[in-house]
This record gives sequence, C-alpha cells and structure tokens, in this order.
Amino acid sequence: MKKKKGTAAIGYMLLFGIALILVIVTMYLAETAKLMTHQHDIDDALAESTLASLVADDQYYFETWEGTGTAVVRFRNRDQSWRDYRDCMQTAVGNTTGFFYNFHLTEFIEYEVEGSTVRITTYSGDNGVRTESYGNLGSVRTPDGRRVERTSAYARADFAIKSILDGSYIPKSRDIYCTLEVNEQM
Repeated sequence: MKKKKGTAAIGYMLLFGIALILVIVTMYLAETAKLMTHQHDIDDALAESTLASLVADDQYYFETWEGTGTAVVRFRNRDQSWRDYRDCMQTAVGNTTGFFYNFHLTEFIEYEVEGSTVRITTYSGDNGVRTESYGNLGSVRTPDGRRVERTSAYARADFAIKSILDGSYIPKSRDIYCTLEVNEQM
C-alpha cells in the first residue's frame, strides 16, 4: 500500500507541473498578442499621420506642371505638415489610454525633391526641434536605409508597453517611410 501512495504523489506532481507549464505558455502567448496588437496600432497611426502630413492641403500641396509632363511635389508649409503629423499622432495615441507609456515622437523628416536636390527638414523630439540640410538626389537615405527618390516623409515613435506578466515596461520603437506618387506614367 505504501508503494501505491508514493507513485500517486509523483502523478500529482507531474499533473501540477503540466498545469504550471500551460499557465506560463498561456501568459506568454497573451503577452505576445498584446505586444503585436499595440505595435500594429502604432504602425497604423504612424502611416495615417505621416500621410496626413503629406496631403493635408490638397489644393496647394503640389505643383503638377502637367503641361511639361513633370510632376514636382512640394510641401506648402513644412512646419504645418509637422504640426499635422504631431496632432494626428497625439489624437491616435490619446484615444488608447492605458495602452502606451513613455510615448515620444522621436523623429519626423520631410524630404522635398526638386530636380537633383533634396531638402531635408528634420523635426526631433516631441517639441519638434527643426534642422534643415540639403543633399543630392541618389545619395540621400532615410534612417532605415531607403534611398530618397521623391518628396516623402519619414517618422519614428518610441513608446513602452506594460507587461502583463510582471508590470515592467517593454520599450519599443516603430518607424515608417511614406512617399506620394503623382501622375506616375507606367
């Protein structure tokens, strides 16, 4: 009889171990799903906000020069485009209270191409400290390594997500590069 009681205890221990492993795996999968969902939310907000900064004023935004067949895209007001981007991002993140922590608009870059020159206007930080520089078409690259070939915008945001496992913050960074195609000939 004593032998049977001893083997039953091992069975209970194995059952408890399997249950514990299932709980850990479930928590891990829930944390991963939460992280992926929040990253997709930020990706969507970045795309919408960056595109909003590009096409905020469709009446005055670009000169198509359709008579010559050359489309030249220009920002009407680069500072206003930055403000549009910032306002859209703040609205998108503001509607998701309790999801994102330590949220920062790290970088917003406007690339304005005219001829063989690229004007690069960078807004850094939440307040948008502005710097401007110029480069040659073909040699200018975005921070994620893409070659700038047309007027476009790059944005990056840093944020943290609260872990459901231990309450710590998981730092993340998301970025996007958007271009606008005008009267492209295929």
